[in-house]
Amino acid sequence: MRKFVVASAAAAALMVIAGCASQSTPPPAAAAPAAAPAAPANSWTARLAALKSDLEASTKGTGVVIEQTTDNQLHVVIPNELSFDTGRANVKRNLAQVLDKVAEGLKTATAASVRVIGHTDNTGTEDGNERLSVSRADSVRNHLVGRGVSTTAITTDGRGSREPLADNGTAAGRAQNRRVEIFVAEKA
Repeated sequence: MRKFVVASAAAAALMVIAGCASQSTPPPAAAAPAAAPAAPANSWTARLAALKSDLEASTKGTGVVIEQTTDNQLHVVIPNELSFDTGRANVKRNLAQVLDKVAEGLKTATAASVRVIGHTDNTGTEDGNERLSVSRADSVRNHLVGRGVSTTAITTDGRGSREPLADNGTAAGRAQNRRVEIFVAEKA
């Protein structure tokens, strides 16, 4: 019985070797595949998909929505009930708790650039609203940096009251317009 097992193993080994030898002949030449076109700037990548998943997990239950934009960035949408008070740029406690969770997801995103854009309602002058919107973005940036997000990864901008989400004629609408938006893109 032992000789049969050894003989069977030897025969199997010869069949494998023969199979490999028969496949060593290269197939007929085929046209080389065309080179893949270069990915456009901010193309959606596996890293951004993973970051989206990480941010969704870290902000679960907070009401934060992470969206993919048409130009393949992540857009962090923070609920309006966490917005700023009229005329203020300080990060409120509830907003701080959400930003802490956003920072958790962003700390590991070393290949990402983060853009924080501040907004205001239409209360006050346009010059004052412009300064206030920049201060709001800076406050959020400072909070994120204080939680470990790289300072070199974050830029800020202010839009004043130029880009309202809701009607400034109501208190609820003004509350929605007092906000910051966070955009995350892959570094070029």
